[in-house]
Amino acid sequence: MGAYICAVIPSADTLHLAPSDKIDHILAFLLLTTLACLGWPKVQSLKLAFRLAAFGAFIELTQAIPFIHRDAELADWFADMSAILGILFIRNITYRYFCRSHIQKQRY
Repeated sequence: MGAYICAVIPSADTLHLAPSDKIDHILAFLLLTTLACLGWPKVQSLKLAFRLAAFGAFIELTQAIPFIHRDAELADWFADMSAILGILFIRNITYRYFCRSHIQKQRY
């Protein structure tokens, strides 16, 4: 909820962590995706990706409302998606590595 509120408040009042709006999007969704992975470790990566992508799209659609005084950009959603897919890729590689090594240790 906090991420959504920060995303839709007028741009003059927002906190910018980086000089580029796209980097802010990437940082926000790196954190959101990491928290989602830690909070719901048994949820499949594809489901997490769709849910987080839908959240990013919802943010952009909200920003398209004129009285919000924000700019909705497809490039922002692509930045969100790059962060989501990057973290989920790392999650899947890590999961496969640790699960395989754990299973192999149990056999011997």
